[in-house]
Order: sequence, then C-alpha cells, then structure tokens
Amino acid sequence: MRISHFRHAVGILILAAVPMFASAQSDNHGVQLAKRGLGQSQPLALNLSLDPGWRLYGFQRDGITYYQVNDLAGRVQLIIGNADDVFWVLPAGDSSAQVSLPEGPIQAPANAVRSLVYQNQTFALVLHRSGAGVLWSVEALD
Repeated sequence: MRISHFRHAVGILILAAVPMFASAQSDNHGVQLAKRGLGQSQPLALNLSLDPGWRLYGFQRDGITYYQVNDLAGRVQLIIGNADDVFWVLPAGDSSAQVSLPEGPIQAPANAVRSLVYQNQTFALVLHRSGAGVLWSVEALD
C-alpha cells in the first residue's frame, strides 16, 4: 500500500514540474540560462565558455539575454546584452575592455591571436589578444 502512495506522489510531482521545464529559457543548445546572479563573481549558473581560460555565464530575463564573462579569479570582465539581432555592452566589469559589436565593428590587430570563447546559433564571442591589448568581438553568424 505504501509503494502505491509513493508512486502517486512522485507522479504528481513530475506533472507539477512539467510547466516549469516547458517555459525554461535556454541558449538554443538545451542549456537552461540563469534568471539571477548577473554581475556576481561566482553566479549559480552553468559555465558556457569554450575557452578554459574564461568563465561565461548566460542569463535571461524579460526576453533579454545577458552574457557575462569572468576571468578565472571571478572578476567580471564584461557583460553583453542581446535582444533579437541587437547587442550592447553593459557598464560593468573592466571598463578598459574594448568590445566590437556587429552594429559598430572594430578591426582586430593583424597579429592578434584569436580565441573562441562562446558560440551559439546566432553569434560567436571571440577574444583577440595582441601583446597587452585585448579586443572582445561579438560576431553575428548568418
């Protein structure tokens, strides 16, 4: 008798969770993006970085997606906002960071070393290093 009550309770819990999973926001790779923690040095969010030298966290709220890049010490380097095909940089993190956006691209130095930090179906975030200089580049994918 106890086992049937347990099965019934588990079934109810699973059915109650279905709407939450159905409405979860993702990065189009099935990864659920966080709803809180933007700007924190160690947010409770999945590290989406493709480069082991960086941490990249995705957040989504009210139809806007934010991508936060932290160094390995947890310092916020930059936060990029994205809605549809529009990207912008939030005034957070290392204010000296140069960021190239699709709406106003900045040419990377010819001798810069390119590193892919993040990529989804619509854009890539690339780091270009040249000596002490750093250029972050949001590159729209067609």
